[in-house]
Amino acid sequence: MSVEGPEEAARSRILIVDDTTANIEILYKILKGEFDVLFAKSGADGIRMVREHIPDLVLLDIMMPDMDGYEVCRVLKRDQVTAHIPVVFVTAMGNDEDETRGLELGAIDYLTKPITPAIVLARVRNHLELKRRGDLLEQLSTELARKNRELEVLVREDGLTGVSNRRHFDEALRSEIQRAARNGRNLALIMCDIDHFKKFNDLYGHFAGDRCLQLVGELLRKSFKRAGEVVARYGGEEFAVILPDTSGELAGHLAERLRLELLAQALPHAHSEFGMVTMSLGVAGVQVTREYDQEWFIVAADEALYRSKAEGRNRVTLFDQ
Repeated sequence: MSVEGPEEAARSRILIVDDTTANIEILYKILKGEFDVLFAKSGADGIRMVREHIPDLVLLDIMMPDMDGYEVCRVLKRDQVTAHIPVVFVTAMGNDEDETRGLELGAIDYLTKPITPAIVLARVRNHLELKRRGDLLEQLSTELARKNRELEVLVREDGLTGVSNRRHFDEALRSEIQRAARNGRNLALIMCDIDHFKKFNDLYGHFAGDRCLQLVGELLRKSFKRAGEVVARYGGEEFAVILPDTSGELAGHLAERLRLELLAQALPHAHSEFGMVTMSLGVAGVQVTREYDQEWFIVAADEALYRSKAEGRNRVTLFDQ
């Protein structure tokens, strides 16, 4: 038994579960003008229809053969798919103990027979409005959580290259130093700088410069994707890579691999002594103890990077203590 019309999509759906046809007919006549009405004549059939149609409200009789309304309510409330559907008991069992039991099982209301049509309609409307508001609040909460996740990504990410930004780099480096110091583990930092980038920008334009930065960011993301590794744009044309549980020597090999991968791109740079875009890199790596802080790693890697620049660029230098 259901009512269809042009506003079907906007109408709430109510399921009546009662083993007595006369009771179903009474409720149907009260509700049919505003709602789509379904019915089931046994507890088991009611559970099946709830799972199949996901109604907005269930009007549930208690005294039914085989499976009474209490058991039906218990089953619905234990199922994650149906637990959110409001249940209203409509029954001739009107003593306080029966009502208390029904409400403790998760029903939101308890109507006793004989029913008053105006009261039934008013309560159904109220419960459906409460459900609508609850559903809307849940949707808004889900959307807010999604927006917050997106905002968190934006706060941590460099908008041009897609790698982490300086803020996230600082937080990650501080955290990794503390972790490595607690566990006596290795930690390495690579600082890399695109050679003659200002000349590249001046010669080819800022759009080409942005594409160059994006290319380097993409190479870095592909090269360093092990759990815990953080690739960041440190500033301008300078990038940094945090490598947990990595010795300085191994980090030097990884940096050299990155340098060669950029060379393989053969991005033309007429104002470079190499005729293409190259990168200079500095590496600092130690087994961390308490004397090694964030400043030490940045200064050491930056000093190694400066040596790479001073000695001809397009090379990797490992910090020598």
